[in-house]
Amino acid sequence: MRLRTKKTQLKRKLLIVDDDEVFCRLLQRNFEGEYAVTAFSDPGKAAAYIRGNSVDVVLTDLSMPGMDGIGVLKVVKSESPGADVIIMTAYAKVESAVEAMKKGAYDYIVKPFAMDELSMQLRNLFEKRRLTEENINLRQFIGTGYRPENIIGESEAMQNVYRFIERVSQTDATVLITGESGTGKELVAKAIHFSGTRKGQRFVAVNCSAIPETLLESELFGYAQGAFSGASGHKQGLFEYADGGTIFLDEIADTPPAIQAKLLRVLQERSFMPIGSTAETKVDVRVIAATNRDPEKLIRSNGFREDLYYRINVLSVRLPALKERKEDIPLLIKRFLGDRKKINPTALSVLSHYGWPGNVREMKNLMERLATFTDADTIMPDDLPPEILRVSYVLDDEGSSYGEAKKKVLDEFNRSIVGRYLLKYGGNVTKASEELGLDRANLQRLMRRYGIVSRDFKEMNGDRDPKAQSPG
Repeated sequence: MRLRTKKTQLKRKLLIVDDDEVFCRLLQRNFEGEYAVTAFSDPGKAAAYIRGNSVDVVLTDLSMPGMDGIGVLKVVKSESPGADVIIMTAYAKVESAVEAMKKGAYDYIVKPFAMDELSMQLRNLFEKRRLTEENINLRQFIGTGYRPENIIGESEAMQNVYRFIERVSQTDATVLITGESGTGKELVAKAIHFSGTRKGQRFVAVNCSAIPETLLESELFGYAQGAFSGASGHKQGLFEYADGGTIFLDEIADTPPAIQAKLLRVLQERSFMPIGSTAETKVDVRVIAATNRDPEKLIRSNGFREDLYYRINVLSVRLPALKERKEDIPLLIKRFLGDRKKINPTALSVLSHYGWPGNVREMKNLMERLATFTDADTIMPDDLPPEILRVSYVLDDEGSSYGEAKKKVLDEFNRSIVGRYLLKYGGNVTKASEELGLDRANLQRLMRRYGIVSRDFKEMNGDRDPKAQSPG
């Protein structure tokens, strides 16, 4: 029998299930001023209601005819997995209530109980739900930082990427992103998601190469209770978790053949079978895949399914390596350093000539180290790691003669070392020459050759050595 439900504007939905009609009505009247309460004394009708309506919290008796509280719990977990369940039980059935918690119930309360006790339990639970929802909303707000305008780069290569994001974000088509490690494939995937129609839904990132092959299938597709030894309950896979949103399959080329076959089915049918299940699970998920390998080469070597490649390669973009967009390097460096440090022009030139095999990720990590461990306010060339200094003095013009190349290396070195010590001593030429082991006149000759003026270093660093007087 369904009891009267008072209409309310409150968003919090409480469902009460108890075969004792009098007690059920008592609970409803006690809480309907605070929550949107629906109450049933027939657990079968309550189960039908759950299948067609959303609820936040279910308060159910444990021992009922026809369907007990465990049965109600199973329906909730199947039909409304985001809802919480509190079990009401007699003292003699506490062990069963604890078992219900192992199966997913939030908590239990022993009859007879004071209404104040139950009221406090419900308030704590709804507060927990509120904080969880705020956290989700905060993550989604933070996600707006992944919009295209927050990706750094003004080069033509990056302009092409921006145009691609703008066009594909308004579609639901599958996307393949290729490029070297560290070029920002996940950042672009997030920009597509958070600029599109699914931005209010989940973005789920999966690094396929980081999960052991034996676990990858269960992580992606979940499993049914009893599917294997130790599978004591249903596990929701990441495809199901991402339902309505976007799943990002990073390093998809590293997935084993069996997983590739299942991924193909998901893309074709929008459904899959969890491990050990005989029932299809339908999902509405946008798929964005990425790889730092060449899929076409893998296809030729039988390392990747050709049919899967064509399924994920509906819309594709290749992200340029950092060495292919050197004009963006100063922008990236300044963004990563922020207001924490300045960078010497020679050091910036050195970094612009470096090959950056780890791309933007390598640069971001290096800037973080330099900002943390450089004592001075300005990063100088000799603050840079030796491996960068060793490989950075390479001319862009491959036709340069040996003599021209040697002169450029020496010029870069002299500029760097003179600037470093003048900055250290606030433009004091005497102190800098002593530290360098040069005659003062020789140092001044180098300064004139490279247009270095001691006054500039006084202005940059005068407060570091206020007593320093530059005779130059």
